[in-house]
Amino acid sequence: MSSSVIPKERLSAYQRWEMASFDAAPPVREDPAAAAELAQRREAARNEGHAAGYQAGYQAGLEAGTAAGQAQVQAQAEHLRTLAAAFTDALDALDREIADTLVSLALDIAHQALRQTLAVRPEALLPAVREVLASETIGDAPRLLLNPEDIGLVQSHLQDELEAGGWTVRADPTIARGGCRAQSASGEIDASLPTRWARVAAALGKQQTW
Repeated sequence: MSSSVIPKERLSAYQRWEMASFDAAPPVREDPAAAAELAQRREAARNEGHAAGYQAGYQAGLEAGTAAGQAQVQAQAEHLRTLAAAFTDALDALDREIADTLVSLALDIAHQALRQTLAVRPEALLPAVREVLASETIGDAPRLLLNPEDIGLVQSHLQDELEAGGWTVRADPTIARGGCRAQSASGEIDASLPTRWARVAAALGKQQTW
């Protein structure tokens, strides 16, 4: 069998090039300027991406922080409104309690003062009796009921009014000194001290007996 190997000196130029083309390619020399430009572009792209991401994150964080801050402010404002309302209610309750206490104290003082006044100056009864005598609600044949100890005082000071109105004075030991009652066929006026005192207390929102 003959050899198929062709001696090198018998190869044509084309054959030598074609075989050599399968050999390893020579190394490509990199252009330094192109490499630097590519590196700059990569760095610029990375910086741009970083800046865009930072801005997006900053905006999202800002919006989230603003929303959270507004919610916190609203919650604190609502809490303050609740505290203010509770404080106002407490002050109102305290004012009512103080006012109620002061009214009770004033009534107690007035009660004691009136008792002492009537004991020292029984003529303090006369204005109340005059008011009863001047009333137009009493009909004919009126009767004035007084504590026995007050009859002489009233007759000595108001005799003219009693006679002018046709009043009859009668003693009633159930009536405390300082008070009176008027009666007629058409009605009655209770000007006794317990009744008058209860009216004064009721006008002040209290229930207090004489």
